[in-house]
Amino acid sequence: MIRTVITSVIAAGFAGTAFAGTAFTAKLETPMPKAEKIVAAKVLWNCKADTCVAELSRKTVNVKTCKKVVKEVGKVAEFSNKNGALSAADLETCNAAAKS
Repeated sequence: MIRTVITSVIAAGFAGTAFAGTAFTAKLETPMPKAEKIVAAKVLWNCKADTCVAELSRKTVNVKTCKKVVKEVGKVAEFSNKNGALSAADLETCNAAAKS
């Protein structure tokens, strides 16, 4: 009985880390006047000053996700996570979708 409980607890611990997301950061060209929470790319982004952050279930940055963010917050100077960042050309493509 105790072995079953211990095994279940250990398995739950590993499952929690397997489903952890990757932190994404969007550096805004124009800082927000006040902190806001926005929904973009089906996740909640916490924005303060010139930075918005969110946990996404994907590992790589891409233009498609960036476009969804800029439609809500405006143009970005950088879109990145610990694994990489969009290139200058990809940022230009992304920012073309930005809200006015």
